[in-house]
Amino acid sequence: MRSSNFLPVGNEARTMGAMGRPGPSHVDDPVAFGRRVREARRAAGLSLREVAFPGCSPSFLSRVEIGARVPSPATAAQLADRLGVTVEQLTGRPPGNRLPGAELIAAEVAARLDEPGAGARLETMLARARELGDDRGQSRLLEALGLLAVEQRRDARAIALLEDALAADPRATPRERPALHRALGRAYAGSGDLIRAIAVLRSAFDDVAGDPPDVALMAQMGTYLANAYTDNGDFAEAEQVLAAIISHEAELAPGNAVRLEWTLARTYSEQGKLEIAESYTRRVLARLESSEHDGLIGRAHAVLAGVLLDQHRVEEALMHLDTAERLMTDASPVELASLSLDRARAALAAGDIDRAEAFARRALDQSGATEPGNEGTAYGLLAEVELRRGQLDEARFLCRQALDRLSGTTAPLYLRSVYETLAEVEERAGNLPAALAALRARPTAVRTLP
Repeated sequence: MRSSNFLPVGNEARTMGAMGRPGPSHVDDPVAFGRRVREARRAAGLSLREVAFPGCSPSFLSRVEIGARVPSPATAAQLADRLGVTVEQLTGRPPGNRLPGAELIAAEVAARLDEPGAGARLETMLARARELGDDRGQSRLLEALGLLAVEQRRDARAIALLEDALAADPRATPRERPALHRALGRAYAGSGDLIRAIAVLRSAFDDVAGDPPDVALMAQMGTYLANAYTDNGDFAEAEQVLAAIISHEAELAPGNAVRLEWTLARTYSEQGKLEIAESYTRRVLARLESSEHDGLIGRAHAVLAGVLLDQHRVEEALMHLDTAERLMTDASPVELASLSLDRARAALAAGDIDRAEAFARRALDQSGATEPGNEGTAYGLLAEVELRRGQLDEARFLCRQALDRLSGTTAPLYLRSVYETLAEVEERAGNLPAALAALRARPTAVRTLP
């Protein structure tokens, strides 16, 4: 009597089909199924004997891998579990109420690569997933659409999509779907809601830092969280997060070490600890130059340029800005806006107010309302330009514009600078009470790390 753990294939299956008994229907093709089993086993580094279990002997498994046997659905499911893959990946057939896994992955990759029509394809598949009641498929498609919205700086849409993705699949934990949680934190930060951004990223960081800690994800989540804390002026909290990551430094992959040191540079820079920030940024440059990754090297030069400008080392900063612009050929509009803002700062420091105005207005065109922090900084620089020209009414108006955009979206250090410009405007206008009010409205001195 035939064992129940496999079904006939090949000539035997075809003969049974001709007699009215169908062959195996839970796999797309026995030979393709066997090939996938073999590839999954080898990818896991397992022998036939290590994979075998009661009802699926090494000899039977060997015949499965050459397409001579097909295990029953229950045995195929147990085999997939031992190989660490889904049963759909092995059988090539989705369950009746799910989208095909291969189709989902292809759509997600197309969206990540920003292929034409990727968004419309995701929307069409999302409608199908809803018809099938495929909650997990819906969640993944909502996430993919949310990631597109984040890259397009459509933060409100991204938040709605990503929150829906989380609600659709309770299994979408930070360990299983880290990109979803990172993107949601980024979207909240981009919308100016730093408190919600911190809450999302803090929860994700605590999850991946739990026992057993996932060090790579700790570095990813932690650097985003530390940046959010830094933007909110919570430097002590940023330090605690970074210290937790550093405690695992020996386990960090090189790419995560770069990300960590870059965040440290930014945190110290925004506290005014510029020598420490410069030290960390130069370490980042050394790491990146050894990897010859032009885009990342360019971004590191841009960070260092900002640190040098804060120290009034304008000529050195300009050299790094030149290098950054040359290397950042794939830069986003937001990154280009940051470069323009630093060009404007350098021009102001050199006394070239016309050039400063041109760069500040270019930054407005490059980022605009999609990036309130950059927009507010640009208005603050334009206010300084008009102050130097003696146009006090215009400078006052631009200060108000800057404060409106910057409040709740950037570190207190930058907000203080605009209030100080406004105070100087009012002092020159002879309105000393208003000047004093502007100084009193400045955020309190930023907290420093011990």
